[in-house]
Amino acid sequence: MIRNMLLLKEKSVLFAEDDTITRTQMGEILEMLFAKVYVAEDGEEAYQIYEEEFPDIIITDIKMPKKDGLNLIKRVRQNNYSIPIVLMTSFAEQELLLDAANLSIDGYLVKPVELEKLTFTVCRAIQRTHKNEGLIILGKKLFYNSATKELYFNGSVVSLGMKEQELLLLLINNRHKTISKDEIGKVLWPLDPICDSAIKNIVLRLRKKLGLDIIISVRGIGYRLDTRDLPR
Repeated sequence: MIRNMLLLKEKSVLFAEDDTITRTQMGEILEMLFAKVYVAEDGEEAYQIYEEEFPDIIITDIKMPKKDGLNLIKRVRQNNYSIPIVLMTSFAEQELLLDAANLSIDGYLVKPVELEKLTFTVCRAIQRTHKNEGLIILGKKLFYNSATKELYFNGSVVSLGMKEQELLLLLINNRHKTISKDEIGKVLWPLDPICDSAIKNIVLRLRKKLGLDIIISVRGIGYRLDTRDLPR
């Protein structure tokens, strides 16, 4: 448990809750446990934060305006089954948990949430993603350590520039779908106009450093990782 709690201090959490008091109180508690806490007041805002910030774990209330917790989870699970998700409910909402049975939920919290129960649940949830200590296999002798943010090829660390690191992380976090050029531009250059040539150049540089041709161009759309041999 102690090891897992220390692990949380390196992680980020997205917390979605529409009740102002609960959101404030839980946010303060989560700030003691996690390195970074993103807070959303409804499911729609939560999904926007998820796409922009790539949190390590999601904790969401089951009932929220605009997009409830179940719809939020369904949308996340369309492309990402690796991120741990914990669902919060009240006793009156227990019947709704039946709808979450097939959404690969990592834990449940019943409000009001006790600190001990919260800590135990999130530690157990985050542990699922660290069976291999954060190693993501990208190809033969090529893997990415999500804990240290380092790329390894043939046992050696591959030096990446900031934009190369951002692009690689974007592709890894969305490795089972195609990322459009617009999405890449917004993540890598959020304050500047999107430039196709700049995107093409950064892709070429990253391809060269990866040592393996695993970044696939999807004509007229964007890029994706070759996931045929990657664990799902």
